[in-house]
Amino acid sequence: MRPHALSVVLRTAAAWSRSEQQSVLSPDLVSWAAAHAPAHGTGDEDAQPQFHPLSVASRAFAGLTEHSQTVLWHKAVEHDETERIQEILGPGGEAVHLLERRARNELYNVYVQLHQAGLADECRPFHRMVLAYAEEKAIDMAADLAPHLEGCAACSRAVADLGRMRVDCGAFLAEAVLPWGGEEYVAIRAEEDAPVGTALELLPGGAHLRHTPGRMHRRLFGRWGPARPVLPGGRRTTRVLQSLAIIGLTSLAAAFAFSGSLRPGAPQGNESGPSESAQPAPPGQPGPPRATATATSTVTETPSSKPPPERSKAPPPASRAPVRGAILEWVFEGVKGGVVADTSKNGRSGTFAGSPPPDAAGGGVRFAGQQSVVSDGPVVDTERGFTVSARVKLDSLGDDQAVVTQDADRSSGFLLQYDAEEDRWEMRIPDEDEEDAEEAEADEAATDFGPDTGVWTHLTGVYDDKDDEIRLYVDGRLEDTTEHEEGDFASDGDFAVGRGLSGGAGFRGVEGTVDDVRAFDRAISGSDAAALARRS
Repeated sequence: MRPHALSVVLRTAAAWSRSEQQSVLSPDLVSWAAAHAPAHGTGDEDAQPQFHPLSVASRAFAGLTEHSQTVLWHKAVEHDETERIQEILGPGGEAVHLLERRARNELYNVYVQLHQAGLADECRPFHRMVLAYAEEKAIDMAADLAPHLEGCAACSRAVADLGRMRVDCGAFLAEAVLPWGGEEYVAIRAEEDAPVGTALELLPGGAHLRHTPGRMHRRLFGRWGPARPVLPGGRRTTRVLQSLAIIGLTSLAAAFAFSGSLRPGAPQGNESGPSESAQPAPPGQPGPPRATATATSTVTETPSSKPPPERSKAPPPASRAPVRGAILEWVFEGVKGGVVADTSKNGRSGTFAGSPPPDAAGGGVRFAGQQSVVSDGPVVDTERGFTVSARVKLDSLGDDQAVVTQDADRSSGFLLQYDAEEDRWEMRIPDEDEEDAEEAEADEAATDFGPDTGVWTHLTGVYDDKDDEIRLYVDGRLEDTTEHEEGDFASDGDFAVGRGLSGGAGFRGVEGTVDDVRAFDRAISGSDAAALARRS
């Protein structure tokens, strides 16, 4: 509620700047509002000042789920304690640190989708470079990107926004919601002795005003003078109160009616599946579609009311078809003669390869970097939607490790893998069947964290051909979603566990144990991914 309320106060104050009530406002605010009001002679002098209501930053925040908005605002901007945020969220939710991580991912993903949807044709070749440069993953490309950034306000803004989102998320959010006064607001809230209060501090209706941070009010309404007497009942006798009372009485209703960048009660998106890509709002109609994912939010699903399953150092019992319709199931029980049976009853058995072959004793299959388990031919159609999942426990994090893949002619058609350089899990799909898989252009859904050695993790990688999306779930929770619109190519080789393919040879071998491998010929839902993790 707090960011919505603050936004309405600023909008109302900006509207006052062109009325007789402007005398109660800060002169700086009046000047700023005048600079953002419609130009004289446009025939629209009564319109609301458009102080960046269509900025990508404000629309990205508005596109988050309510849980994500709450966690990010109170954690990054208000600097509230975890216990306070948990109280606001209510009982039965997930841990705040997990929600915050997911919300940050969701914010990043929604921002990127909005930015990409609004790109001009000349900007599209630079899109990947802009993202990589903003994340400081490709500083060496500055010479190639600099001429474009110098002439493109949208891409240079994206670089600045994504950088601030990563290193100073609080200021980024505050200035998105409050394009005037946001910088000072977040600085005040960061002070150790800042009042904590409620959103109604800036929507006064009498006694609420007495705890309001003075500097923020002075920024909005100018200096009131040293004397602000309080009458019985807590009512201020200044002219400011009379004006602010109007805001206090109307703001809560206006918050639901203003055509601003924050709209409480907006639709939450399609809860039964992944969201569509965010689209820019047409001029005069701010407010993006709601994303159902992340973080990050990309594109984050609504958090479950149940606590997330804990990862155990001991493997749980093998599951029995937690999700129907698998076209392959390797649970590695009763391996005979170096062959694992396909318990989906589709006849896609797996053959142990390597010298020595992997060890199937003790639950799961243990690899030492040079072994694999392969099918006789392909299992999934990589030109259509599919899902693969596995439970994995890594012994070493020094090298890249491909958990589940399927061979094309020269390289892997997809890789559910651990990326050692980035220290993260990935569902990676290359654009083409390149000779050198390391150099191939690819789209990847990835986590912002890596595994711990000796700890079981459940991975689910999804390619949704209908929505051109790649999704990655870790322990049943959606961690990332990314677009994959180009480069669907057939990979007609073997389905493999424990290694990838590059230049026609195996690479990225697993050092650890893999169990409970499954494949589906469709993009499964988030609830199915959670079921796989719970029963695995």
